Amino acid sequence: MRAVLGAFAAIAGAVGGFLVAALLAALFAKVTNVSTREGATGYFVIAVGLLGALAGTVLGIFLFARSAPPGAGVRFAASALLGLAGLAALVALGVWGWASSREVPAKYGDTLASLELEFRVKKDTAPPGPPSRWLDVEVRTSTTRPQGLVLGDQVREEAPWLVVPVIQNPLYRSSNRLIAARVADRHVEVFTPPWKAKPDPGAGWSGWYPPRVVDPVREEGAAGAAPRPILEVRYRVRLYGE
Repeated sequence: MRAVLGAFAAIAGAVGGFLVAALLAALFAKVTNVSTREGATGYFVIAVGLLGALAGTVLGIFLFARSAPPGAGVRFAASALLGLAGLAALVALGVWGWASSREVPAKYGDTLASLELEFRVKKDTAPPGPPSRWLDVEVRTSTTRPQGLVLGDQVREEAPWLVVPVIQNPLYRSSNRLIAARVADRHVEVFTPPWKAKPDPGAGWSGWYPPRVVDPVREEGAAGAAPRPILEVRYRVRLYGE
């Protein structure tokens, strides 16, 4: 409890020090006509405010230590520093968690990556026509639904399978990623392979996975037999430029 109170005293000192120093700096800049070119005045005010915050922190800890019983000032000051360090660690952990959970294009160094998919279907169960006409793919996350591009010129046969390559750019970092494949307006097959929020580009192709869910595409209230899955999928991550 003493560490918490000490941390609050330090924070109160920092806030007070920043406000006082920033106000004095702003007043000084106005009186002396400090240049406003390229935001110079703003940078000056913020810099002085940060110095004031640092001084306020020290003053807050000093006053907290002065409030201690005789002979306990050093312990109170150490508790305040410990509480301040713990608070800083919690804030850093929160920022790290927030940054890690954001769904943004995944970066490997300074490079983005593509998600490459391959769907396979038995030739005797494939819908008629080229796959680009009967296969629509979305790679869904909690906040994004980027479309996959069917590479019709790279479709190949590997008896008894027809293999259909699909690419989605760029790969988004997400712990809730799934693949939704709409087949000839008949049904949607949903895949949830066991993958990381940011898959390893060096891992190569995954194994083949069946769909977890198969949803029919029909008018509301219409009856019909439950659709049967016909697809399997595998994936890999490939860096741009490779």
